[in-house]
Parts: sequence; C-alpha cells; structure tokens
Amino acid sequence: SDFTIGLGDPVKDYQKLIETKVQVDEIVDDEVTKMNFDCTAAAARDVIWQLLFADASSGDKSRLQKAADLLGEYRADACFYDPCPYNDWIIKLRDEVLKREMLDFWRDSIVKRQLGPCWSRDSDLFDGDEEPPLEFYAQAGCTAPFAASLKVKAVLEKQASEDRALGDQEVPTTPGELSADDAVALSGEFEAVITKENPLEEYRTLMKRFVLTKIMVPDEVHQASVKKCATAAREIIWKLLFDGTPSQEDQDKAANLLQEYKGDASFYGPWSYNEWIVTLRDEVLQRELLDFWREKIVNLELGPSCVRDSDYFDREDPLPLDFYEKAGCKAPFKSASED
Repeated sequence: SDFTIGLGDPVKDYQKLIETKVQVDEIVDDEVTKMNFDCTAAAARDVIWQLLFADASSGDKSRLQKAADLLGEYRADACFYDPCPYNDWIIKLRDEVLKREMLDFWRDSIVKRQLGPCWSRDSDLFDGDEEPPLEFYAQAGCTAPFAASLKVKAVLEKQASEDRALGDQEVPTTPGELSADDAVALSGEFEAVITKENPLEEYRTLMKRFVLTKIMVPDEVHQASVKKCATAAREIIWKLLFDGTPSQEDQDKAANLLQEYKGDASFYGPWSYNEWIVTLRDEVLQRELLDFWREKIVNLELGPSCVRDSDYFDREDPLPLDFYEKAGCKAPFKSASED
C-alpha cells in the first residue's frame, strides 16, 4: 500500500493516511493496525526530517511551521498507538536541531508545544513510575514546561523523606527555637508582595520562605499561605497585562509567572486557578492581546489544570478543550484527546 506524505500539505496527507489506513471502520487485526501506523509514522518522520534539514531552504518559516504541525499530529497519535519509536527518534531530531543551531524552532515548537518524548501524562501505555522527560528539554537554556509542578512535588517529597529520616528527633515548633521565616510560616502572618520588576523570583521567594518549609504547619495555616501567594501572583499578572499597553517584557514576565503559578496550583489545589484563568482569558481576548493568547496561553497550555497537569483529576475527567477554542486556536493536545 502507498504511504506517501507530500511536502505541500503534509498534515492533510498524514491525517488522510491515519483515517484510511489506521482508524478504519471495519474490524482489523491489531497487528495490521500497528503495521499501518508504523508505516505512516515512518513516512511522517521522513517528511519532518526533509522539511527541517533537506536543503538550503530548510530554514524557511513555512517549512518549519509544516514540520512543527506534522510533528504535533504524529506525537499525539504515537502516544496512543506506539510511543517507543517516537521517543527514540525525537532525541535524534532534537540533537540535529541543536547541532544546526535552529534555536527558535527548538524553543517555540519543540519545547513550548511539549513535543519531546511521550510519558505517563500523555499515554496509558506508560505507568506512573516512568521518569518525566525533564532532561530532554534541559538544552539551550530551556526547561520542561511541566517542570514547575514536578519541582514542587519533588521538594515536598524530599522534605517528607528528611522528616522520616529524623525518626523520633523533635522538630522545633516553639517560637524561641524557630528561624524568623519559620516562625512567620507557622503563624501565617506575612505580607505577600510581588512587584512588576522581578515577579517570578519574588513569587518563588515567597513560596520558598512561607510554604515550602521544613517545619510542621497546621493545614489551615498552610492552605491560607498558599492562597495568599496565589492571590499576589494573580494580581501582579493582571497588572502586567492590563495596566496600560503591555510591553513584550511585561508579557514575558506575566507568562513566566503564570506558568509557575499554574504548576503550583496543579499541586496544591487547582480550583481557584481554573476559575480565574477563564476570566484572564476573556480579558486578554477583549483587549486583543492575540500574540499573548496564541504564543503564551495556548502554546504553553496555561488554561485550566487537568489530568495532564494534576493528580486531582483522573482520565475520566474531561479535558478543557473549549477553553482554547478562541481566536482561531485549538488545544495543543486536542489530537491526542480525540483518540
């Protein structure tokens, strides 16, 4: 059978192959389905490689966009049908992209759209014990977009391990034995101040000093401290975007803090974030900040937290597809969810 994908409209050709060779209506043996997908996937890999690296025009923006779009489609299907060949190949693709110093494609397409190896967040074919592919993205000054929520979880698990290692050793809880920061964390009496100058670092400092503590803090105090930091983050993001016309620097600051805040909210409790981000989206679109909408909120998946981000959800919970379907966009993970 013919498994041809052209350079003119590769996504359309790929989707047609998936529809006619893989997602067929009649009952087909699993081995045949897998073989047809593997052939389609091989054709997709060849075309992506050609679009990116084949000739002197490989840096052409339209070719790069076609490669990124096809890569996204292929990855979504690979997560469902057969992720291992994709996971092996995408490392070779990354290395070639970086070797040729195609840094805009690396940052804007592979990293922001999370087109690295499939893992348990994307696919039922992995279990929860798989290591997230953090190292894949840790190149050319980048980090995995999902690193924030994993970082919070890792810090807390490390602290829990240290607490267990202490055994019966007493953890200081009386004011005279505590550091100044720990005493404030225990009381919850602090002012959460975040400014426009360095909002991400100021937010991280607040979380480190008053939330990620090594002492036992009553649950209600801890929750109130998380909420206080979140409120400060939301307020400064709003000011950065909507106090006058935001500069590109202001938009970048807002997006970086929004990404960090979403990661924390996904770990501590996503409900307030999920309500607020809809309000933020509507204001962004009303003010026609379309680059921020497409490049930051959509590409970085900064919409409502879901099973892709948080243990508060399971696979039966619906994905927030509707959130992203504004101003000609769709959820970056839509293809995978349709499978």
